[in-house]
Amino acid sequence: MNAVVKLRDPTPEAAAVQRTRKAAPSDLAGKTVGLLDIGKMRGAEYIDRLEALLQARGVLTRRYAKPTNTRTAPVPTLQAVATECDAVIIALSDCGSCTSCSTHDLNDLDLRGIPGVSVLTTEFRDAFAKQCGAIGYAGASVFVPHPMQNRTTAELHAFADASVDEVLERLR
Repeated sequence: MNAVVKLRDPTPEAAAVQRTRKAAPSDLAGKTVGLLDIGKMRGAEYIDRLEALLQARGVLTRRYAKPTNTRTAPVPTLQAVATECDAVIIALSDCGSCTSCSTHDLNDLDLRGIPGVSVLTTEFRDAFAKQCGAIGYAGASVFVPHPMQNRTTAELHAFADASVDEVLERLR
């Protein structure tokens, strides 16, 4: 019996060219920025403070949450962000699998016309860059100190205070 077997290469494709990302509106005042919580422990505390800081600057926010950080966002969540927001901030990645999934979410939303930025911890700077290179996407990122699970709420809020200007800058 001559059966044909197809094998698939499980390694990521190396993209030859990186696609530039969508540009955010030049002025976010009165615009809606989605805050996509990837579901990492303590990430919501960072996002809570970031949301307050954005709202104080006249930026409207809308919250979304992934059911798990180990998978990409469900299609209905991505569709909601794409139809209800002008830009997105995805936070807070602090491990390899969530960095990979968040990068794919960022790329998927960008392909839907929603520019964004991913907030990650410093340990995953290289992983984010490699993931972007593998999928051919020049994603925007901001890095906060690693680790985050053992931080106090005050420290997580301080990370948001220290990063909000860079988040807004990278969003544009």
